This record gives sequence, structure tokens and C-alpha cells, in this order.
Amino acid sequence: MRFLDLKKKGFGPLSRALFFALALLPLVLLIVNVIRFCVDVPFWDQWNFVPLLGKSFEGEISFLDLWALHNEHRLFFPRLIMLGFAHLSGYDISWELALTIVLAAAIFVLVLRRARKVFSLLGLQGFWIAPALSLLAFSLHQGENWVWGWQIQVFLNVLAVAAGLLFLTSPGFNWGKFFGGAVCGVVATYSFANGLAYWPLALLGLAGGAYSGLRKKKKALTAWVSLTALVYVSYFFRFRPGSPSGEPMHYFATHPLEYVQYILKYLGAAIITYQKYALYFGLLCLILFGWTVRSFLRRYRNALTAMSPLLLMGTYSLACAALTGIGRVGFGAMQATSYRYVTFSNLIWFAILVFLAVQLGDVGTAAKSKRAARVKRIALGAIIIITLVLVGRTSYRVGYRMLKSYHGRLLPARTELLRGENDELLRRLYIDPGYVREGREVLKKHSLSVFRSTTPPQ
Repeated sequence: MRFLDLKKKGFGPLSRALFFALALLPLVLLIVNVIRFCVDVPFWDQWNFVPLLGKSFEGEISFLDLWALHNEHRLFFPRLIMLGFAHLSGYDISWELALTIVLAAAIFVLVLRRARKVFSLLGLQGFWIAPALSLLAFSLHQGENWVWGWQIQVFLNVLAVAAGLLFLTSPGFNWGKFFGGAVCGVVATYSFANGLAYWPLALLGLAGGAYSGLRKKKKALTAWVSLTALVYVSYFFRFRPGSPSGEPMHYFATHPLEYVQYILKYLGAAIITYQKYALYFGLLCLILFGWTVRSFLRRYRNALTAMSPLLLMGTYSLACAALTGIGRVGFGAMQATSYRYVTFSNLIWFAILVFLAVQLGDVGTAAKSKRAARVKRIALGAIIIITLVLVGRTSYRVGYRMLKSYHGRLLPARTELLRGENDELLRRLYIDPGYVREGREVLKKHSLSVFRSTTPPQ
């Protein structure tokens, strides 16, 4: 309740209860739909994880197994978590899904607390921001991220980035905060490749911090640059670059228009996943975010320090779009609207929503006349309402259909995994039925997943 900031004159118990319920509703809907549509069976990349799981049960796992590349990612921390859960649960995917929701809730709380701090410094309420942020944070159109346990890596990365930036931009530098930011950076980087973008952004946060002396600032920045170099060297040691699309790595540079469209659609897909409209909302995203940065640098300097982690999170979304586009634009710009990327692009929209709340609350003092204030208020309100309606209606509808389709496709495949005969159904789990059968033997040997019980799912 403390996060809603409604204990102001004019908001009684009923109003507070209403906003609290609105903020919780997207989370409740998410939990209900995950319970309804999740299927406890390894899916796609998880079949690449099954051999590692078998080695862990046989006591043959090594550090290099955990450190190994998966595409361009080093999934050290997600692998540790998934192995631990598998040993505790008999490889029950629902454990990973539960943690995913907990991580998403932690991201929401961190962003909401920071938004409240910004409002407090500017003397604003921003009482509607909690339901708005919740609508984004728990949106169903993040799709497979909610029902595919493998995607724990995405939320672990985003949470580590958000927490690390909050550590490093908090007032009054000390080495404890530095250490916290460094640990978060390591977790982010070795959970998902996008974490490589965290280090230069965190350096900006450190550079803008308050220090007791110039010498301490130089030591902190030097230490961070050295640590960044160490992380990069370790990450790229024996790194084998390659484009998953099959196109050469320089494809993005030779197709700049397609690459720009990819970035815009990547950002816009957090609001709406239809190709054409995602492109327009990506452009709107860049305009609004540019306005956000400019306004806080010029007009809201007293809240700039409080807002800086949200601005850096937004910049991280841009970096994620650019990095992902380098390796994936060969699939076509439409691939940018993949549901799994929405969790990354949400960060920039969090910052934009907080800024729009600031503008809406401060519109009277900024306008030169009552008429100008009225026009600005209507324009801001229209942007906010349209954005939230699209997330709440169109994207939620798309997300619900995706979850339902996922359940309908995988449930028969899970039943078939007990027999391991029908290639068409096994291909729903992974592109190569023979590889699924090899993994099936590992699961059966150690009584994991569907072999925890021989009773087919109802």
C-alpha cells in the first residue's frame, strides 16, 4: 500500500483500495493464465539443456559446462538456477515459471519505488502510475516469457540491470554500492548477452554521481573501466561469432533501413505487436524518450538524480534493440515484434510513463496560459490513454491467444513424449525428433519431467 502514494487529501479508503486493486489486477490475471496454460514439458532450447541436466545427476558437470555459449549468450546464472530447481523438483517447469513471476514483480517494485521518489521531489502525486506500470510489467503479450521456463534468463537480466543502476546512481558514493552494482552487472551479463550494454551505461551513472573528492571519483571510474575490460575479455574468450539468421554478421550495416525498422518495431512492440503500428509506436517512443531526457536535463534538475536510473534503463532498451538487431535483422524486421523481447523494451516505456505523469501533474506551471495548459493536458491525456488502452486491449488479447495456442500445441506433445513415437508431435517440442528422443532417455533414466509419474496429463 505504501507504494501507491494515495494518502493525500481527497483520496479516501475507497479510492486507495480501488487503485491498489487496479495495480494488482494485471498480476492476478497473469498468475491465473500461467497456471491455466503452462505445460510441464521441456520446450525448444530446453532440450539443449537436458544433456547438461543429465551430467549434473551423474556428477560429471564442470564449470566449463556452465560457462559454455548458447548462441551468443553465456547462461551461467540461469543454468545454475535451473539445475538447482530440477534437482529439487524433478524438473518441474512450474518452479521456473513461479520464479519468473517473482522476478517480474521485483522489477515492478523497483521501478515503482523510483517513480514515487521522482514525484516526491517534484511535489506531485502521480497516483495512477502504479496501475499503469503494472499493466506493462505483467502484460500477457510477453508471451512465451511467462510459460517457457527457459526465459528465466530474460527477467534475471532485466532485474539485475535495474537493481545495478539503482545502486550506482543512488546519492552519496560508497564502495558497497559500487560492489552491488558490479555484482548485478556480472549477473546480468552472464544471464543474457544484452548485459554487455550495462557496463558503459553504468559508467555514465557513476560519472554523474556525487563524490567526497575528485580522487575518489577517479578511483571509482578507473576501477569500473578495469572491471568492464575484465568482464568483456572473459565473455569473449573463445567466443564464436555467428548470426542465427544465417546472414553474415555485417548484414545490418548493408541493410540500414531494415535495421532501423527492426529497432523501431522492437521498441513499439511493448505497446502493440502488429507490424505497421509497432513501427509507428517505436518512432513515438524515441520522440517521447528524447523529450524526457531533454526536459529533465533542462527543467527538472532537482529530480534528475532520482530519474537518472530510469533514463539509463530506457537507454538500455535502446541498446538491447540495437544489439538484437545486429544478429537477428537477417530474419526480417518483423522478427523484432517477437513476444520475448517485450520485457526488454518495457524499460523505456516505464521511463516514458513516469515522465508523462510528471508532465501531466506539472502542466499548469509549464503552460503560458490556461488555454495552453488545457490543450497540453488533453494531448498528454490522449497519449497516455491510447497507450494504456492498446496495452490493455490489443496486446493482452494477442498475448492470451498466444498462451492458449502454446498450451494447445504442447499438451498433446507432452503426452506423446511418454511414448516417443510420433515425429509430428515431438517436432512441436523441438525441430529434431531424434534429438528429443535422446533427451527423453535422459529424463526417463533420472525420473525427470513427464517421467516423475507415468500418468498422462489430463
